[in-house]
Amino acid sequence: MEENTTYKPFNYLENYTPIEGTEVYYNTEKTLAVKKNDCSKGTTGNLVTLTASANKFVSTVSIADANEQAESWLNANAQAYANNTGICSIRETAWRGANPSCVIEPPTTLQPFDYMVIKYRWALGAGSDLDTFTGFVNTGIDTLDNQWVGYGLKNELPLNAAAQDSYIMWGGDITDLTGTETCLINFKKVKEVYSNLNNIQVRMAAVWWSSKATGNIDVEITTFHGGTMEKVGKDIINNNGEQIQQLNFSKNISIQGKNLPINDVAHIGYINYSNNLSTAKVIITY
Repeated sequence: MEENTTYKPFNYLENYTPIEGTEVYYNTEKTLAVKKNDCSKGTTGNLVTLTASANKFVSTVSIADANEQAESWLNANAQAYANNTGICSIRETAWRGANPSCVIEPPTTLQPFDYMVIKYRWALGAGSDLDTFTGFVNTGIDTLDNQWVGYGLKNELPLNAAAQDSYIMWGGDITDLTGTETCLINFKKVKEVYSNLNNIQVRMAAVWWSSKATGNIDVEITTFHGGTMEKVGKDIINNNGEQIQQLNFSKNISIQGKNLPINDVAHIGYINYSNNLSTAKVIITY
């Protein structure tokens, strides 16, 4: 969890005087929305947008360089800004079934985006060797549905496709006591190839391979607009695009086992993407 400190405001250009004869470039407006993440148990934080206004960052190199400064400032300060200025609300939940521990949060609606990167994170004391499984469901297309990426399954879809050309890609297996497994959902590519699909649903699931302790993990969902996607080691990054949102959800993975069928591992939730609106709802189940 981010420390709740005051974010660092940028220096306004009224205090900056360019050297005479030097050509300078200024940033365009950039924004980053993150969710307040320091709320107490039973409450949830709202989504807060931090803005780097136009013409607040200066470069002697290019507009792109000035924009990179603005984006770096947003990445460094957005979470602290959200924690300082956001609000905590009682988490609205709907009970399901006979078991009162079965609960689902209302869906979180995302802003329009092209690419989504899901990071499944676990810290020391949660367990050892989390295996994650991510895949499309309910599209009605055999080449998409239930084609899971994750340990012992596929690495990407279509097979051997680069990140920019894949529909879905898994970063690789992490077997440690702490770690992060990464998955790319390339909704832009799916839209290009399957333009007749109105909605695209993705299921997230996981299981502890070696051992389970507390079982608690975090699911970090980051969305991007524009740019290109690239696999670097076991991470998947966006180059030259704009980060739109970054949300974090807590989840307990209660199941430990080896080589379990996909329906027997712990269900995390769904992402429901609208092709027409280029946005999605995230539904984490409890």
